[in-house]
Amino acid sequence: MTVEGPEQGQGREATTAAMLTAAEELFSARGFTAVSVRDIAERAGVSHALVHRYLGSKADIYRTVLTRSEQAILNAAPEEPDLLTAASLMLGAGLTAQRQYVRLIAHAALHGLSYDRTSGRFAATERLVELAERAAASASPAERAEKDLDPRLAVAGAVALLLGWVATASWVLPAAGIADMDEAEIQDGLERLVRGMLSGNVPGLGHDDPAQG
Repeated sequence: MTVEGPEQGQGREATTAAMLTAAEELFSARGFTAVSVRDIAERAGVSHALVHRYLGSKADIYRTVLTRSEQAILNAAPEEPDLLTAASLMLGAGLTAQRQYVRLIAHAALHGLSYDRTSGRFAATERLVELAERAAASASPAERAEKDLDPRLAVAGAVALLLGWVATASWVLPAAGIADMDEAEIQDGLERLVRGMLSGNVPGLGHDDPAQG
């Protein structure tokens, strides 16, 4: 049974949220190209026309889903001024509460959806870049000469680690002989890897990273 509008029992806000949740589930499981607006409508229990009326085209829906969930990752560390702490908190969100969103991004990238068809910006990544560049600017000339990798590339590598992990963990874990490793241990290990990647390549972060000791 489909619902034609909010007068049938749901307010517009709740109906829109249900549509976006359905879209995120489908895009995450199948990728952008394999999902239709009719699929989203069926999963949400509303009409095809209502999805178009509230959310627009499939590309519009995809961008809205990305923006909604990206903000949730940023909100894991909204005011955190330290790059390493912010990266750890965002990574934790990406591996737990926002894992479906991260899988959606990985799925889209692997299936050839170009960046310019996404939301056009990713606030959490931009925040990490901002913090990395701020740290680098505060470093001494000698440290900047020693750690001469572009801070943006260091952040990109950390983000790629998260995306790649979520996309391939079911293969990588057994391949490495650690399929039975506890989730908490995995998350702790990945946080240590990300912190090490950033502290080893972004100047201005200091040399005593407690997560590495």
